Amino acid sequence: MKKIYHILILILLLQGTWAECDDSGTFRGKWWNYYDRGVIASDSSDLDNAIKDLKKSLSLRSKDQRMARTYGMHFIDYFPHRELGIIYLRQGKVDEAVKEFEESIRNEESAKAVHYLNKARKNLLEKQGNIVPPSIAIESPIPAVSIKGLTVIVKGKVSGKGLVSQVSVNTMPYRFEMAKESIDFEKELAVEDGENIIRITAGDLLGNKSEKTLTVIVDREGPSVNISDVRNEDKNGKKYVRITGEVSDSTGIGRVLVNGKEIKESVNVSEGQSVKAEGQLQKSYEFDVYLGLQSAQKITIRAFDILDNETTAEIDIKKELIAFGKKQPYVLLAFNGMGIFTSDKEPPALGLKDSTDVSPVFVDRYYIEGEASDNKQVERVLVNNKEVSIRKGKKIFFSKLIKLNEGSNKISIEAYDSAGNKAATAFTVKRHVPAVMQTASRMSVSILPFEARQKGSGTAQFANERLTGSFVEQKRFNVIERARLEQVLLEQKLTREKLTDPEHSIRVGKLMSADAIIATSIKEDQKSVEIISRIINTETSEVMEVKDVFSEDKNSSVLKELMDGLAAKIAVSFPVAEGMVIKSNKNEIYTDLGNALKIKRNTGVIFYRKGKEIKHPVTGKSLGFDSVKLDEGHIEEVREGFSKVKLSDKFKGHEINVKDMVITK
Repeated sequence: MKKIYHILILILLLQGTWAECDDSGTFRGKWWNYYDRGVIASDSSDLDNAIKDLKKSLSLRSKDQRMARTYGMHFIDYFPHRELGIIYLRQGKVDEAVKEFEESIRNEESAKAVHYLNKARKNLLEKQGNIVPPSIAIESPIPAVSIKGLTVIVKGKVSGKGLVSQVSVNTMPYRFEMAKESIDFEKELAVEDGENIIRITAGDLLGNKSEKTLTVIVDREGPSVNISDVRNEDKNGKKYVRITGEVSDSTGIGRVLVNGKEIKESVNVSEGQSVKAEGQLQKSYEFDVYLGLQSAQKITIRAFDILDNETTAEIDIKKELIAFGKKQPYVLLAFNGMGIFTSDKEPPALGLKDSTDVSPVFVDRYYIEGEASDNKQVERVLVNNKEVSIRKGKKIFFSKLIKLNEGSNKISIEAYDSAGNKAATAFTVKRHVPAVMQTASRMSVSILPFEARQKGSGTAQFANERLTGSFVEQKRFNVIERARLEQVLLEQKLTREKLTDPEHSIRVGKLMSADAIIATSIKEDQKSVEIISRIINTETSEVMEVKDVFSEDKNSSVLKELMDGLAAKIAVSFPVAEGMVIKSNKNEIYTDLGNALKIKRNTGVIFYRKGKEIKHPVTGKSLGFDSVKLDEGHIEEVREGFSKVKLSDKFKGHEINVKDMVITK
């Protein structure tokens, strides 16, 4: 019927007749009739009649709105201000166009309105003459200051009279659509050990570009503890064990403790010690500690750098007295100008606190602690093929923080002496992500085939596949496989075309056990493409969110970027938020998840409790917590500082208590 109506309007256009109100056929003089006819006239370049109809529709309904109800259960996306603005822009009436776009966005933001508002403002800016490129101000991280984390938050502001239209951090876009004079941005980046170059780029509507780089130093290594000598010695008529050595760190030494007591200049530890400091920020200092024979069984040196990375050296005095007392043969031979050769064929001794495969861990990092010793000198230590910063010496203690990926992580350690001899060892750490944190526990979504006006549209098919790929890559939602959709359609004897009917699509979503379906429509012409996704709750049939993208370019690279942006916009609308139970009352639970977290009503949640802490059997360090799932529910009400959740009763026998944890699906 709608197609027939459009054909009738086209006939009227071709005949040159245009009634203020035609009550024949399907045209009833309603606001949606004028709007629909005005849009068709605009597409046909009959701009004067398009303006008349759009203004008439505005006189009957004044605000732009998504899903505006026409009659019964029929809804349309209604954007007369936006469509008027596009016509004015085509006519060169830029100021009028800007006013219409701004009004449209005030009523209901759409990607198409923002796109054309940027275009109109660019037109105005081009008339102003030279405009300097945008300026970039970095708030964090502080340049040249070392950090120890696995990630860094890059935060700052970009400002420019040419209206900032794009910002990227290490080529990753900070996503926003409307160009503004200033944009505050924040991006979390994964960082590697050592020097990391972070590049921030920005551009304005006129194509002016700016760039700023900063260097972040990442130090996840504890200080190197070098034991140079352990021997018996008489002092003031008493017998002592004397231990000399050096603590060094490229970032700076924070503190050093010997048997629990901090070494400080001119302060005695045990029965006597001295420290020689080098400079205000100590990157190394030598220690010379005397221990009485009665207390000289074992000694523990704990060294911390200024970032609180730690290395622990546990020394068995009796063994080290023997080791340092031995005179090791070490012969250098020269042969007729052929160079110098050594008879030292013995590799260093390499030991780790966790020398065997450890229990599965739940944290995303693991601390390696070890020691290397040699009859002459330890030259190098490598962990996972990356060199650890050490001072060369006979006996070296070292530590390093390793980032763990989900699943098995092989960790290898190598040590080399001055003769090039190598010692090596390796072990495996398996990281488990607690079940409630896994992607499988997140909101499950089914991405329906796109609804396109043009049947068999290659653009629609490509965009549909790319949107699915974008959701899978971002790992925010549990994306139900396309094969499962095809299976349900076959079982229900439905065609893909039937999925454009909300009743059928929601029923299919439920059969697929999806929490939500993503129903997407695509509108394209020769010059542009607009893609609109609606996220529909399968339990309540409520449209939880609507997000869209628009472009006047339809090539594959632009479509890919559009779908990545659409997936990102949807993910931001459904944040993964963690909180705590603040009140428990039968089937109603109150949590501290409030409005500030931008959580939507009917969002699913999981209640869980921390399991027993897993600790390393040797070092005693925490390897994280597993989780015990208690129940599921959905948020009924969201307030400023709390939310009310109704339980689903899926899990019997688990009582939810105050201080139990909650996480959104």
